Amino acid sequence: MHTQRETVRLLCRSIINKLENHKSIVFPPRLRQVIQDEIFTLVGPMILTDEDIKQRALERISTQAEALSQMDAAESDQLRAAKTVVKNSLGDDVLNGFYFQKPLKTVANAIVGYFMRSSHIDDVYETDDDLENQIVNVVKEFNPLELH
Repeated sequence: MHTQRETVRLLCRSIINKLENHKSIVFPPRLRQVIQDEIFTLVGPMILTDEDIKQRALERISTQAEALSQMDAAESDQLRAAKTVVKNSLGDDVLNGFYFQKPLKTVANAIVGYFMRSSHIDDVYETDDDLENQIVNVVKEFNPLELH
């Protein structure tokens, strides 16, 4: 699966839907998009995608960036090597094409904090730990191909 920024947005939507369906959080339906956008803004910088990795690799080899960006299907050896260097610099927090800049538990905890503080959320019916575990499970099971 090739991940993009939009894939992170879909992940945020999946988290909200799962928690709402399990009656863990309650919010007015008209605020769904606002909540989704705020969570994306919160966690977006903490999660890199395959698209972000490619962009960083292209920046590493910027002298050939324009030529390489037009090569969609066949990546050059240089681009593959640059991607490997970028991925290795990120550490081991990789899951389903997402490259976490912080541990997944930290990302989940940030989302829980948002739910607890946000004026857009009417009620939270789970403990912090239960919410965190549900969010981690959504991320682990996430597959954007199954959303359509």
